[in-house]
Amino acid sequence: MSLVTSEAVDTNALELTLPPDWAAVKAVWEPCRSMLEEAGLGPDEAYAISMVAQELLENAVKYGAFGPGEAVRIRVRVERDDVTVEVASRLGVDDAHLRVFDRTVQWIRSFQDPFEAYVERLKQVSSEPYAHGKSGLGLTRIAYEGRCVLDFYVDSGNTLAVSAVYRREGETA
Repeated sequence: MSLVTSEAVDTNALELTLPPDWAAVKAVWEPCRSMLEEAGLGPDEAYAISMVAQELLENAVKYGAFGPGEAVRIRVRVERDDVTVEVASRLGVDDAHLRVFDRTVQWIRSFQDPFEAYVERLKQVSSEPYAHGKSGLGLTRIAYEGRCVLDFYVDSGNTLAVSAVYRREGETA
């Protein structure tokens, strides 16, 4: 049985549906990185955006609510001026995670530079005991290390879709 199923779109996009488990999340790194490099991104950009995809997938698996047969969807799309990573997963009945997620995204946006948010979050993490596998660094890593703008929406089917948009620079853009 395959961990990941792919839908052919074009050479500048990758769409995958995967079960909500850690092995499947890890299996996405290489197809994502390869597609990004084939679409013309340099190795450093491809690595950073693959990290973004990995972080978003990990959050979906960690905080999503999945019934039998439900999956996580990821779409990575390379355009001339930007790259968008979108991960969609089912929300649980308790929306406490969504409220924390929303507050975190708004908190990151409140900083002039994502580096400032990253440093502040590192200070917070280092001053508290590590508990329950939650450092809260994932989203700030996406904003700072991945140089992405975060956004999200919840549809009528209670699916959370989180997007990270990377603005391309240089001659390739």
